[in-house]
Amino acid sequence: MPRDYDKIALTDQKRAELLEEVPVMRFATVGKDGLPHVVPVQFAEVDGLVCFETDDDAVKTWNVRETGKAAAVVDAGGHDYIQHRGIMWRGDARVVDDRETEKEIERALFGTVKSIDGAEGHDRVKIALKPRTEVTWDFRRLLP
Repeated sequence: MPRDYDKIALTDQKRAELLEEVPVMRFATVGKDGLPHVVPVQFAEVDGLVCFETDDDAVKTWNVRETGKAAAVVDAGGHDYIQHRGIMWRGDARVVDDRETEKEIERALFGTVKSIDGAEGHDRVKIALKPRTEVTWDFRRLLP
């Protein structure tokens, strides 16, 4: 039986509030072994892309380079399921290769052009997920 997600979709305002409230998403890729790899990352939306910074030699970076595909979810609501709300994106992912876009991502993540404090000694990259699909939900909309 198909679900009617329109009944529980986040409104534009509630979507913006959720993104403001929750600074960490779970980012999912698939490795060469065919198994999922899911990790939490600090993220920001930049020009319709879901972006974050990570180590160049991280598993998620290798997987993005290998497949060019990823998914991500951000959610809130705790243990009370009827309070649960979230956003899931699925689409094309890439390691950003131009400095201007990297600067935009840094500003969105850190408020300035820089990398994460304490990341010295690591080669850092920015990853951008371009969603093909976005699904949102807000189970609070089911309440009377």
